[in-house]
Amino acid sequence: MLLALTIWGRFAFLMLADYGPEFGDRARCRGPLVGPSSGDRLCRDALREWPALLGILALAVVATVSAAATIVYAKVLSRLAHHDGPTLRPRD
Repeated sequence: MLLALTIWGRFAFLMLADYGPEFGDRARCRGPLVGPSSGDRLCRDALREWPALLGILALAVVATVSAAATIVYAKVLSRLAHHDGPTLRPRD
């Protein structure tokens, strides 16, 4: 679950955070989700392009689904163990 949260955090950071050299009071390049991409050569970053972002998104979804499936499986096994467990009743 921590791995999935870390990947989602990295994906959100790459989508929203400004990057590149400082230009006045903020970075020169805007995040892909925040604003239009600049045609500037300094703003070209392999991790900020859509194919890489979609790959990170796919990795985040896979990690989230596997973590959720593991948690659900563990809870089902726990309930089955408590439901089918031995019942000790005193004899009369």
